[in-house]
Amino acid sequence: MMRHRLLLVLTSVAAACSSTGEPPVHQSQGSSAPLAINADAAPVVPAARYAAALRAGDWAKWPGLPADLREADLVRDLGLAGAAPHRRDGLLSRHDAVIVEIAGLRYWLRDRDHVVMLEVTGQLGTQAPAALQAQLGHPDREGPGRFLQSGATTTEYVYAGRGLAFTVAESYDQPPSFAPRLAAIQLFAATDLRTFVLELGGNDTTGPAR
Repeated sequence: MMRHRLLLVLTSVAAACSSTGEPPVHQSQGSSAPLAINADAAPVVPAARYAAALRAGDWAKWPGLPADLREADLVRDLGLAGAAPHRRDGLLSRHDAVIVEIAGLRYWLRDRDHVVMLEVTGQLGTQAPAALQAQLGHPDREGPGRFLQSGATTTEYVYAGRGLAFTVAESYDQPPSFAPRLAAIQLFAATDLRTFVLELGGNDTTGPAR
């Protein structure tokens, strides 16, 4: 039911589009300081491009999240107006954030309505992880997955300059009970690895395990 609802939400974007080696950073108490992201340095991403890429699940063509995306624009671009999200206070790296969750989709807000990151777990496309890696090339960072799945080991690949990080789940079993698959995609404005770690939760665990 949750995957079906997300599919309906993302499918509605089509109509909207046609009409318009850093050391680990440990969590500490929240800070109200703004994110140190230079929006002027990030490429300008039209709403139609990021929304269409998200709907298609074609992550190799992900253009990056618009650097100054506001929640109202996200809701409009993705057709989320009829959804019933769950909102809670949290942290992103050491910064206060509001975490909003809808079936299969999570996003983080700073400064009340600035969308700084999305996480997709419900509609990840059909491309095999190896094929996606071949298209994206060598990652900025590869390491143990911060997004966990029951019965699987996870590995995270970060492409900070492309504005995405993805987690691959592989079966514990021998022989494997399933082929390697995408478990989660994090989407953000194109940046560098240092900013991803210090400002965008690059060393946070996103949980809960699935």
